[in-house]
Amino acid sequence: MKLIKPEYLIKPEPAVLAGAVERLYDDVFGPARFHKASYLFREGVAPVQELSWIALEGDRLVGAIRYWPILVGETGHSALLLGPLAIAQDRAGKGIGRALMFKTLDLAAQLDHDLVLLVGDVDYYKRFGFVPATPHGFVMPGESRPDRLQVAPLKDNVLGRIAGEVRHLHTGLPAIAVAKARRAPRRARAR
Repeated sequence: MKLIKPEYLIKPEPAVLAGAVERLYDDVFGPARFHKASYLFREGVAPVQELSWIALEGDRLVGAIRYWPILVGETGHSALLLGPLAIAQDRAGKGIGRALMFKTLDLAAQLDHDLVLLVGDVDYYKRFGFVPATPHGFVMPGESRPDRLQVAPLKDNVLGRIAGEVRHLHTGLPAIAVAKARRAPRRARAR
């Protein structure tokens, strides 16, 4: 655990706060978050518990971050999908997101992960070592803004060696194919 500017505490997300974390994500991103391509990779997959962290101000949840296991490319290289990172709107700009990012990226490297992808603001995430992913051969099927797909190598010589489509952990398929397959039975029943 770490105190940030004495009033904030960052620590691993306890299971009892999972609902509060989801409410924070709803407050920050709204219901449209479930329609983003990156959310398809989270369907039916649990977040990486060791990398799910929160920020508290007293008893109030003011920040949260999660990572999800994914596969990349034809070889199915294991990687992480970061997100969402959410900070309570009235606490933005206080260093909470920065603290959560640096802490969890350091932990991910210690846990022997070598690659993290995310969809987000290029200017914000470059301070953490993220670079545009498309020029390095990464593709997230269904992503409407591929310029926002970013990658951070956690080990040397990863970029250039690993590339390809982001794939769903359980099926090895692009998540968009998984979503279509899941919707197909519903359409058939509706006829």
